Amino acid sequence: MRKCAKNKPSDRVSARVACYAVLTFLLLANLAEAQVIVDNDDGSPAYVETGGWSASGSTGYDGGTYRFASPGGASTATWTATIPTAGDYEVFVWYVPGSNRATSAKYDVAASDGTHTVFVNQTGGGYTFDSIGTFNFNAGNASITLDASGSSGGSVVIADAVRFGGTSGGECTLDTSDEVRPGVFHKAYTCPAPRAIHVLEFDLQNPQYTIDMGFALGKRNYALKEPVTGIAQRYDAPGNEVVGAINASFFEAGLGIIGMLGTGGNLIASRDDITWDQQTYMLMQSGEGWAASNLTTATMTARFADTTEVPIDILDYPCAGGSISVYTTDWDASTGSTFEGVEIIVEDVNYPLRPNKEIAGTITAIHTGAASLDNTIPENGLVLAACSGAESELLPHAVVGEKVSIRFDMSPPELVNLKTLCTGNAWMVKDGAPFHGGGPDRHPRTVIAWSGTKHWFVTFDGRQPGYSVGANVAEMTEFLIDTLHVDNAINLDGGGSTTMVVEGEVVNCPSDGATTPCTGNERAVPNSLMLVERDATSAFPLVDWFSLPGRSLPWDDKFRFNTLFGGLTGGGPAGLQVLNPDGGFETVSVGGAGDHNYTVTTKVLCEYRPELAADGFERVGIFARDDGNGNFDSTTLGGGNCYALTFDSNDGRIRAGVIVDGVFTDFLESSPHFAPSTAWRRFEIDCRESIVTFSVDDEVLASVMDSTYSHGRFGIGYHEYFNSDLNIKGTLADNFSAIWLDFDWDDDGDVDLADFNIFALCAAGPATAYPEGHTCLSMDGNRDLKIDLSDFRLMQEVFTGN
Repeated sequence: MRKCAKNKPSDRVSARVACYAVLTFLLLANLAEAQVIVDNDDGSPAYVETGGWSASGSTGYDGGTYRFASPGGASTATWTATIPTAGDYEVFVWYVPGSNRATSAKYDVAASDGTHTVFVNQTGGGYTFDSIGTFNFNAGNASITLDASGSSGGSVVIADAVRFGGTSGGECTLDTSDEVRPGVFHKAYTCPAPRAIHVLEFDLQNPQYTIDMGFALGKRNYALKEPVTGIAQRYDAPGNEVVGAINASFFEAGLGIIGMLGTGGNLIASRDDITWDQQTYMLMQSGEGWAASNLTTATMTARFADTTEVPIDILDYPCAGGSISVYTTDWDASTGSTFEGVEIIVEDVNYPLRPNKEIAGTITAIHTGAASLDNTIPENGLVLAACSGAESELLPHAVVGEKVSIRFDMSPPELVNLKTLCTGNAWMVKDGAPFHGGGPDRHPRTVIAWSGTKHWFVTFDGRQPGYSVGANVAEMTEFLIDTLHVDNAINLDGGGSTTMVVEGEVVNCPSDGATTPCTGNERAVPNSLMLVERDATSAFPLVDWFSLPGRSLPWDDKFRFNTLFGGLTGGGPAGLQVLNPDGGFETVSVGGAGDHNYTVTTKVLCEYRPELAADGFERVGIFARDDGNGNFDSTTLGGGNCYALTFDSNDGRIRAGVIVDGVFTDFLESSPHFAPSTAWRRFEIDCRESIVTFSVDDEVLASVMDSTYSHGRFGIGYHEYFNSDLNIKGTLADNFSAIWLDFDWDDDGDVDLADFNIFALCAAGPATAYPEGHTCLSMDGNRDLKIDLSDFRLMQEVFTGN
């Protein structure tokens, strides 16, 4: 088969589109052998009518006309073909579908063994030769009759073309496969009907890749919709490169987007006012896909320092009279409000704003009257607004300098793992099998599909007879399972919206305005799902001494804002309490998904409480190379996946091991380690390639070669296993650091004399401490803020001398 030539980027789209069209027509030409087509435009004796038929002004098969009559009327249309050789022939019918078509069009096939009747629903399918069965014919004339009197449903029955013989299709053909980025493949398929399909395949196991949602004009508060190419261009920037994009949500006029929205871990909208079933795709922080049906709107609450709780009505949408609204940085640069009310400025918010998580920030300003209009949304904050008529709900409780927290509760609880969220209308494939059915209509389609962390963006071109007719749900499902072998797939907005962009160029053929194949235009849409490549690593060192007044690192709290406590005996002047007052587990994490080699250390208060062993215990500790969900040792919410070093309060057991889907494998199992006393202990996990070392108070408990996890975030974990919540205390942590001892300062691949000379410049001795964040601290092996003899000993371990 002819192959598509590669072209320079500026020519790639037009060349590929033309080439795919050529391949499609070549395929059709090959299938044309051993088949006979009869069209209504052929006239008598090949096509004969009785009764009252009318000509349509629309285009039918092969650019010709088609005929229509009333179901139930005394009208027939007969196609007669000359069969060259007796035998079995598959029979096909071609018609233009529509909502007013007969739901039961009666076709009578005159075969060698008698007449066979087949009924076809002409409201769906169509635009191609649809098989109605295989029949035996004698050599010579063979006929098919469409009987309007025996047809029912709708207001018209359609007569156009029929085909004797040929093939109903077969397997799809992979026309091209281009690796556009490492591990990212753009593939083009031609399938029977014909059907042109584009696929962007990638695996989010690579932490450099993720899926973001982009909006027209780069914000939820867009003034105009934009084509997918325009949206992708707005988000494409050095360090945030948009590799590919597809259209996303179903939408309405203005700012109306149907269903759930989320990106960057933030919930942006949670609409459930939809009459049809919603199927929502969620990308988890771990890079795995997840889905749920008919999610309900979040219950949103603001809680002030005086403990008053106020219901929130609106999230990132124009203010409505008498309502309480929240505007985040995903909305716009400012609130855009035009009616006076109250706007409370909140800064230092512990984003992301995920469902079932509490975020908190400090009130820095309260604006009323004319000053309440169109206030700037802080880069690291939000605006809590009382729309006109609701001012009294906020003003008595808001105080500058005090904290306010916001919580969005949604079911199911797995939504707390949110990274990206988008609603479609059919969960076509679930766990590798067909799940949701659908109507027979063929349209252009857009799909998000996944198997674990592996994902596919898929578009089915349509409404372009001769090039691509589109697909119905059953046809999409067949391709997704049989060709791509996906585990799950959800149908997104399609029709004229269907667009795929790869490296800034449209690679499919949008149908809007297409008079001939591949002459259409992109439709303006409100949002897009984008495959983005960005650096997912941290700039070490990361240090937080948990000094008052606040936390210094951008911690991601799993369920609630974890606060500092002052005056911690044995730890320092202040420390972090990690606790979920509702019970269960809690984590705080930091770092990048791509962080690979590092040492994470913190002091943890290990409270030995054997007197409560009958009721349960608390587990405290640190974790490393987490999958992003921050689930510690939990078996819920997808389970924890990380390396962990923990202490149990009931027996003082210290575990050093790996957690997979919440199952903890202790590397010390053969010789368990116990520390049956209450004390502050210095926990450390060192990750160097496949060697993971666990230490407590500088004593190495385990050093193992394990390749379960190669990268991930790190943090502090707590999990209570008590029957009575009265025994919950949480854990306290202090003096946190994550570093990578980079002694190869000249980046030549070894640690040699040149690096030693740089070390010597930083070595100020035990009496001199560097300020937090100083570049020399990348050589501070014991995290005492000093570069001294103890650090030199660590350098000696890796010194090569080359």
